[in-house]
Amino acid sequence: MTKLTKKAIKSSLLELLKIKSLDKITVKDVVESCEINRNTFYYYYSDIYELLEDVFEEETKKVTEEENPCTTFYEEYLRCATLILGYKEAIIHIYQSKSKDVLEKYIETITRYLVRGFVEKAAKGCSINEENIAYICDFYSYSIIGTTLHWIHDGMPPYREDLIKRCADSFEVTIDNMIGFYSIGKK
Repeated sequence: MTKLTKKAIKSSLLELLKIKSLDKITVKDVVESCEINRNTFYYYYSDIYELLEDVFEEETKKVTEEENPCTTFYEEYLRCATLILGYKEAIIHIYQSKSKDVLEKYIETITRYLVRGFVEKAAKGCSINEENIAYICDFYSYSIIGTTLHWIHDGMPPYREDLIKRCADSFEVTIDNMIGFYSIGKK
C-alpha cells in the first residue's frame, strides 16, 4: 500500500503542476486530488518541496539504474528526457518557482550520467587520462545543461523540439575528435 500511496501523491503533484505554479500548490490541493487525508500525506512528506525532491530522486534512479537498451547518444538522451518532455507545463512551473534548483540539479545529474557513459564508451581503447575525460564530460554536459535550461526559460517552444536531436548530433560528430585531441601523446 505504501508504494501505491506514494505513487498517487507524486502523480497528483505532477498533474497539479500542469495547471498551477509549484509555489501555489498546497498540501490540501494534493490530498484532495489523490483522495487521501492530510495525515497520510504528512506520514510520507513534510511539505510540497520534499515531495518534489522525491519525484526527481525517483526519476533520477529510473534513468540511472535502469537497463540501458539504447545504442546511440540520441536514443539515450531521448530516454533521459522523458520526464521533461512528458510534463512540459509542470517543468515550466517548477522552473518558475523558488525550487528551481531541484529541477536544475535533476537536469545536471541526468546529463552528467548520460554524457559520462558515452564519453567513456568513445574513449575505450584510447590513451586518455581521467583529467581529460572529466574536461570532455564537463564540456558536453554544460553545453547540454545550458541549452536545456535556456529552452525551459523560453517556455519550451515547439520550434525547439529538435533540441535533443541537435545536441545529440553535435555530440556524435565531435566526440571522436575531442577524444583524439586529448589523448596522451597528442597534447
